[in-house]
Amino acid sequence: MSHSDPAAHESAQLRRGRDLRYGLEEALDGELPQELVERMRQHTADCPECLEEWEQVRLMKELVRRSCADRAPSELHERIAVQCRTVSVTRTETDGSTVSVTTTSTTTRRTYPAP
Repeated sequence: MSHSDPAAHESAQLRRGRDLRYGLEEALDGELPQELVERMRQHTADCPECLEEWEQVRLMKELVRRSCADRAPSELHERIAVQCRTVSVTRTETDGSTVSVTTTSTTTRRTYPAP
């Protein structure tokens, strides 16, 4: 590869940029060596496209962290529990009529005798 070949130079830049973006999540999670993360940050200072991608992934990871830390309201827990205990069956009879049966179990937890 010749340094005077513009296409080869652009291809090498793309490979380097792709390599930096490949480890973006790992960099944000602190899973990469600090010198590599610093190189990535320096690259984003000169590359608006990579900076935008860095920020999008960072914001997404921040949102996921916050969402996972929140507790669901007790009413939501109860609605989900009821749905998990509810069974609906619809059956078509030979005469063409349909029968629907919905059953909700009132048992929330099974208890087993101690060994």
